[in-house]
Amino acid sequence: MLLHIDEDTIIELAVLIGGEIAGKIMKNLLKKPGITDEELSRILQIDIKEVRKILHKLNEQGILHYELAREKDTGHRIFRWYVGQEQVTGFIITNMKKILERLEERLEYEKKHQFYWCGTKGCRKLTFEEALDSLFKCSVCGKPLQPVDNEQTIKAIESKIDEINNYLQQLSKVKKIEEEPAIKEKAKPVKIVKSKK
Repeated sequence: MLLHIDEDTIIELAVLIGGEIAGKIMKNLLKKPGITDEELSRILQIDIKEVRKILHKLNEQGILHYELAREKDTGHRIFRWYVGQEQVTGFIITNMKKILERLEERLEYEKKHQFYWCGTKGCRKLTFEEALDSLFKCSVCGKPLQPVDNEQTIKAIESKIDEINNYLQQLSKVKKIEEEPAIKEKAKPVKIVKSKK
């Protein structure tokens, strides 16, 4: 296992993916691993179809898994649901990498362009090319466009990129430390004892 993610974080993650009901479902899954969709529906008093929809949504995101069994008498399929710590960690790392990629693209965009803005809240910044096309007048409010110093934006993006890179680097160190003992055990030298004759 890479890292232990606390239960509150896992519940918040479920809420982000599937809403408040997903958070309630996740809370119950953490309390009682292997619970079925029918049990969740009964406990939470939520329609079984809604529970299944959310469970499958969380499963598609890779933070839940299930075991499938069949009821002996009826042949009815039974899904037992589980939260996988490694799956949650993997989900978080994957999404952090996606965010990092978007931030790097945005940083490049901010560095490559000169921006203009009218100063009115709600109006957007325009690149030089867009400002030129509009004759340096805001198309929303009509005010003249002035150059914008985006150095603060660039610094903020760089700071966030560094923060995410540091976190990902720490996670990779944790992974290496956890893998190292297993590798060392395999590489232990074998002592050969010669028998005296």
